[in-house]
Amino acid sequence: MPVAHINVLQGHTKETLKKVIHDVSMAMADILSAPKDRLEVWVTEIDPDLWGVEGEPASEVMKTKPRGQVEMPYVEMVLMEGRPLEQHHKIITTVTDILVQHLGTDRGRIRVHIANCKPDNWGIGGTAAAILRKAEIEARAKAGA
Repeated sequence: MPVAHINVLQGHTKETLKKVIHDVSMAMADILSAPKDRLEVWVTEIDPDLWGVEGEPASEVMKTKPRGQVEMPYVEMVLMEGRPLEQHHKIITTVTDILVQHLGTDRGRIRVHIANCKPDNWGIGGTAAAILRKAEIEARAKAGA
């Protein structure tokens, strides 16, 4: 279920963005102990003419400042509630490290927001995750018996 939506300025190569998707996915799988088949990570590129910085379009600000000082990658992650804070802190640090490495953005410009979601407020295929989780747990218990 964990998802991450990463917003960046247009202009990075597809190869760079693919590396970001891969590395963020692997970090989520590792840190959150989430099955890879349940992870979703996507990148939205925003036109620098439509991204405001210092009251001006980023395209104008980047004429006098390097991209790494202008771009503010914003990551919103949705996680089912109940995870330990240590996981939140580690994923925030690790995702930030990945963006610094691949995008060259100043660390202090990166924002990561974790939105906790109640299982009753997350639908999967038209069914609340709370219902699906209950059925999954029961099925595992029967298989183990």
